Amino acid sequence: MNQPVSKAAMLKELILGNSLFIWMLIAIIAIATLLLFQLSSSKKIGLALEKTFAYFYIFISPSLTQPPFNYLHLTNLQDTSGSILSMLPYFFYPWIVLILFSRVKAFGSKFIDFFAKVLIVNPFFLLYILLPSLSTLWSLVPDVTLRAGLAFSAFTAFGFYLAAQYKWHDLSRFWRWGYTALGLASFIMKPPGAGDFVGLTQAKNSLGGVLALCTAFWYLHYFQGAKTQKERWISLGMMFFSFYLVRANKSGAALVITIILIIAVSSLNFIKKLTFQWAFTAIICFLVVSIIMTVFVVDNLEDIVVGGLGKDLTLTGRTEFWPQLIAAANQRPWFGYGYEGFFQQDKLGPATPAYFIYTSNGFQPKNPHNGAIGILLAFGWPGLILMMISLLLNLAYAVRYLSRSNLEDAGMPICFLVSIIMSNITEAQIVGIANAWLSYVMLTVRLAIDNASNTSNTSSSNPQRPSVARTVD
Repeated sequence: MNQPVSKAAMLKELILGNSLFIWMLIAIIAIATLLLFQLSSSKKIGLALEKTFAYFYIFISPSLTQPPFNYLHLTNLQDTSGSILSMLPYFFYPWIVLILFSRVKAFGSKFIDFFAKVLIVNPFFLLYILLPSLSTLWSLVPDVTLRAGLAFSAFTAFGFYLAAQYKWHDLSRFWRWGYTALGLASFIMKPPGAGDFVGLTQAKNSLGGVLALCTAFWYLHYFQGAKTQKERWISLGMMFFSFYLVRANKSGAALVITIILIIAVSSLNFIKKLTFQWAFTAIICFLVVSIIMTVFVVDNLEDIVVGGLGKDLTLTGRTEFWPQLIAAANQRPWFGYGYEGFFQQDKLGPATPAYFIYTSNGFQPKNPHNGAIGILLAFGWPGLILMMISLLLNLAYAVRYLSRSNLEDAGMPICFLVSIIMSNITEAQIVGIANAWLSYVMLTVRLAIDNASNTSNTSSSNPQRPSVARTVD
């Protein structure tokens, strides 16, 4: 009986099974590289190529399952199988840097300035991003943590680069169209059916989070960014299409987060008119109410007779193993178990506390299903404190930026922060190397640069008046 051949195996056989094809492919890549390298020296073409990469990087950021996109994600740096296809990131991203060398070189001359601004405005973020690699020193599985830390650092570096290179107007376009492209590609290539709609992603909650943000971004653009009637109609159409995909996704949590984001965007005009203290208080109160609402709805989906929400994993199972995970974290409170070091029961067996964690029905979790607990397990209480302070600073900077900028630009970080906080109640997305972490990196870097620049501009435009002292002969 013939076994079905996977697409990856077919692609590998096509590439490696014919030496002539290999040489032709090498020649085409070499010619394309030289051509693109020369073209990118033009400021206009170089900018266009870099923006194309930005769209693509955001498109593949959720870690897709569809070839060839799945092989180009930086999570493949964790792979130990030695597969040729999983090694593509080792060649693809240096190739991108080579093609965009003129742009990268210009960025390098300003990197110290960008880094200094982030260091001054949000040093806790920079300390946090060192932890995945440093945790190799105390990880239960140092080899796994070393590779995961490398992937995390590379993924973070590209996010830092894009956020430093572009302002919110461009970044909002990258996210809006990048996420829309993912939703459209999922709809075409793996359309909704009778089951959960996961599209090109690995799980429905992953796609649901992307679609929730996509709906909110188009709603924000419709009311605050669209300049022409045509642009408004496009925004409206994309918003309804994204919301349709949220419904098709059948994730109750994603639908709740979408509604919360729509309310947040609708409230921006009101919040913008408040003083900083009242605006920050309003955002915190809104988040508290949203968290309570999310927990209540997700925990009671099976009892709520609303066909629109659909079924989702309730908190019942999570609340059984969360206390066990926290107890395990408190066994190593200062450093944790290292990045990707805790849920290694398949590799370590009883050597990791994860081996002994079960629910009453026999379910053994393979991830914490909560962002804060995930950070606690990986880096201990110091790591969680660093992230919490960084998050609070970002909330404060986002509120301050709201009073200084137009609503479309200022609404982007608010939407991301609300989404990140809500989604990490029942999932550990902030810990993974995917779109949630990429968005956090980019909003942190951009907010830090903008706030540092605004502070320096305010200081220079309001110089201290020199004192005039009376001299006595």
